[in-house]
Amino acid sequence: MPITLPRSVEETLGDEAAHDFTLWFEAILVERAVRRDEYREVLSRLDILEEEMGDVKAAVTDLHRVTDERFDRMNAQMNERFDRMTDRSDRVNERFDQMYERMTTMLRWTVGTLALLGTIMSILLAIAEFA
Repeated sequence: MPITLPRSVEETLGDEAAHDFTLWFEAILVERAVRRDEYREVLSRLDILEEEMGDVKAAVTDLHRVTDERFDRMNAQMNERFDRMTDRSDRVNERFDQMYERMTTMLRWTVGTLALLGTIMSILLAIAEFA
C-alpha cells in the first residue's frame, strides 16, 4: 500500500518533493519497521522466554539457598572442630605447666639434698681431721 501524504503537505512541498519524500519514507519504513505478525511472533516468543526465565530464576534461588545451607553447616562443623582443638591445646598447656612445676620442685629438692649432703660431709671431714 503506497504512502499518501495529506493534501496540505503536497501543496506545501510540491508534487515532485512530496513524491520523493514518500519514496524515501517508504524505503525507511520497509528497512526499519516490523510487520504486525512478526511483532506478535516476537512478543509470543518473549512471553515464553519470560516464563522459562522465571523457572530458571526460581532454580537459581533454590541453588543459592541450598549452597548457603551447606556453607552454614560446614562453617558450624569447622567452628566445632576449632573449639575442640582449642580445648585440647588448653589441656596440653595445663599439662606442660604441671610438668614445669614438678620439674622445678624436683630440682629444688635435688639442689637442697646435695647442699645438705655436702654440708654433712664437710662437717664429718672436719671432725675427722681435728679429732
